[in-house]
Amino acid sequence: MLRIDSGFLRVILILISIFFILEFWLPTTVGIINIGNVFGLGCSIVLLVFAAFNKRVSALLDKIYACRAGKITLRVLGILIVLGVIYCLILSILMLHSAYRKPKSTPQAVIILGCKVRGTNPTRMLSERIKAAYNAMQKYPEMIAVVSGGKGNDEDISEAECMRRELMKKGIAESRILIEDQSTSTSENLRFSHSILEENGITGNIMIATDGYHEMRAQYLAKRENLPDCDPAPAHTTLLMFPTYWVREWFGLTHAFIFGD
Repeated sequence: MLRIDSGFLRVILILISIFFILEFWLPTTVGIINIGNVFGLGCSIVLLVFAAFNKRVSALLDKIYACRAGKITLRVLGILIVLGVIYCLILSILMLHSAYRKPKSTPQAVIILGCKVRGTNPTRMLSERIKAAYNAMQKYPEMIAVVSGGKGNDEDISEAECMRRELMKKGIAESRILIEDQSTSTSENLRFSHSILEENGITGNIMIATDGYHEMRAQYLAKRENLPDCDPAPAHTTLLMFPTYWVREWFGLTHAFIFGD
């Protein structure tokens, strides 16, 4: 069962599994541990064991499959794995579409979703979101920005204030920046920013500046918060972090679909 007869294919699978083990493990060296790299590491290790010890694994599966209970268990497990792969592929396609589709009309504002601040400085991820928003504001000179994010216990200033300072350093006029500094989650980012936009008479299309992998969930939550049509302003994610956060987003989207936040 599931025997790999080609030595070349085994080598390819082993190399792929080692590559992803490294990709999912490396973020842990800088303190990033979440469902994305835990799940990714688990799947990569299983693939490595399956490819490296294929004959032994196949023999074990054959023994399990020989009994009725084992046959049922393996068939159910196989169906669940296939359905899971299809589900993740569909999510990934939708995530890519959400991140890179073009605006339907000229957006009036961009909401920059909050991300961790180190002291008073933006993290790499937050810097990329600020950069994405800045590029959008350069493209649409009449656009205003809503910088959104409260202050965490380990942050010296709010995420919103950090974003405001960084945008002004880049030459964005303070009059083009609205501040929302009370939110603690993506849903609150959007809900509180929506109130600020309405208070300022902005009811047209908006953009959301966040990492590309996060755009689909942000846009989904924006609809739940009754925001106008939302278009992406996707921020770049480094290759080191990309697999971890992409996989984590599968779980984040599933949670949003079930629980609405």
